[in-house]
Amino acid sequence: MDNITEKIRLKHDKLYRDNTLTAIKVTGTDNKKFLQGQLTNDIENLSDKYVHASYCTHQGKVIVNVQAFLCDDEIILLLTKSLSKYFLEKISKYILMSDVKFTEYDDITVLWGLGDKALKLIEEHKIDSDKSFNKISQSEYVINMTNDKKHQIRYIDLDSIACKKIEHETLAESQTCLIDLFSMHTRLKKQNIEKFIPQVLNSDQLNTVNYKKGCYTGQEVIARTHYLGNVKKHTYLVSVDSSINDESNIVNSDGESVGELIGETFEFDNILLSHCILRDSCDFNDLLINDKDVQVLIKEDIS
Repeated sequence: MDNITEKIRLKHDKLYRDNTLTAIKVTGTDNKKFLQGQLTNDIENLSDKYVHASYCTHQGKVIVNVQAFLCDDEIILLLTKSLSKYFLEKISKYILMSDVKFTEYDDITVLWGLGDKALKLIEEHKIDSDKSFNKISQSEYVINMTNDKKHQIRYIDLDSIACKKIEHETLAESQTCLIDLFSMHTRLKKQNIEKFIPQVLNSDQLNTVNYKKGCYTGQEVIARTHYLGNVKKHTYLVSVDSSINDESNIVNSDGESVGELIGETFEFDNILLSHCILRDSCDFNDLLINDKDVQVLIKEDIS
């Protein structure tokens, strides 16, 4: 493990509030069938596990990434708050005669934890299996998001009442949820949407696309790209000096553009942790933003 991510993990050993996610409840007798035809992963077979999936355009470009899990007969979608309105506008156009309804929660609380704090909650709520979650009250859920033996959890309170009893801290707006950065599930910003196919966002490594399910929006392009195997750029986890401000273009020492920062970021101790799109063929030791070195974190950290 590189020194930067290890330092960040060690400094964040409590529960922290995450204000950049929202939750949408999908109800109705057709909720599974409808989402099966819209999202990239298998929704009809949701059970005691959560899945990550993407909602895409007909051209196969990702609009938003979501985390989905089943609550009795309802499906809960977690997604970036800043994209929820656009997502609802887009997907609602296809409801037509289907018995399905989307309702965004007005007031939810999302907490996240790493390391020993996460392990304690995983053991306490008996959610030790991969991608499992546990409903601990009428509105509370604890989700095991452990990745590559790194203990990570997400706590959700859909009515923000019970969470008041849980000790947690609130970080600055420039510090979003680390567990999605470490897990490589990118929270796209508005300027990033409808630009990248799922494979560029590491869908094949993260299993966010099910290639055995039936038709869904964007399937033709996504499936063709998968079977042709011609994706030449992917998402990586990088660190850079936070003084780059809003610059996102990554160049090499010759000034050639080879990638860009994408999604929400985490700022700590003058270091910016971010996802980025890079050409797989570029020299990872020769990357700059505003003349600041870009460090690509080791592949083992993001596998």
